[in-house]
Amino acid sequence: MRTRRLSRRSEEMVVLEIEVSIMPHEFFIGPVNVGLSVVVAWCVIAVIIVLLLLAQLRIRKFTTKPKGLQLVLELIVENVKKFSVSQGGHKAGYAAPAILTMMVYVFFTTLPELFGLPPATEDINCTLALGLCAFITVNATAVHALGVRGRLRAWAQPVAAVAPIRVLTDMIAPFSMAIRLFANVLAGGVLMKLIYMALPVVLPAALSAYFNVLHVMIQTFVFGMLTLLYISEATE
Repeated sequence: MRTRRLSRRSEEMVVLEIEVSIMPHEFFIGPVNVGLSVVVAWCVIAVIIVLLLLAQLRIRKFTTKPKGLQLVLELIVENVKKFSVSQGGHKAGYAAPAILTMMVYVFFTTLPELFGLPPATEDINCTLALGLCAFITVNATAVHALGVRGRLRAWAQPVAAVAPIRVLTDMIAPFSMAIRLFANVLAGGVLMKLIYMALPVVLPAALSAYFNVLHVMIQTFVFGMLTLLYISEATE
């Protein structure tokens, strides 16, 4: 009897298959495959530029007593600067505009997964570019704070023998940040696919809206935090 039940259950089992690929989705413009993630990033950047141009028209009407859009923008800029200084030291305030730019880019290029589109950050090329931008920001801030000689001397602290190790650590940092962001976004997409396949129709929609937005916010925060930690190490 047990063997029969097991056989019936095995016949009724449904095999769920998920196709996961680390390669970017193809998108051809003529004969050139630019990748779907690049097109998504272009669209996101175009929307952000339009919004910034509209905000620029409103900036001319800003007053000394902020309200509405002016209040929101000033709060964002002020809080990002405070966040940068609190996590990266007072010298990290110089990098606050770059930190805000990268965080905005990570947030809005990852958000399209909420609408079923592959996020740009699911492409390792995009995250590598972000890691390189973070690397440039870290070293530019360090040179601004310490000067070129000070930056070179910092690699030789506490003794000159550790200089090769510290240089190698700094060179690995952008790749570490890129792989971490890519892997987390990819894992989040796989998790949502599992939820869609295992649960009814209504529940995944609510879960997707919640988890995707929360997931995007976490990745944005962590990327900014890691960049500021590297700035703190470089300028100490």
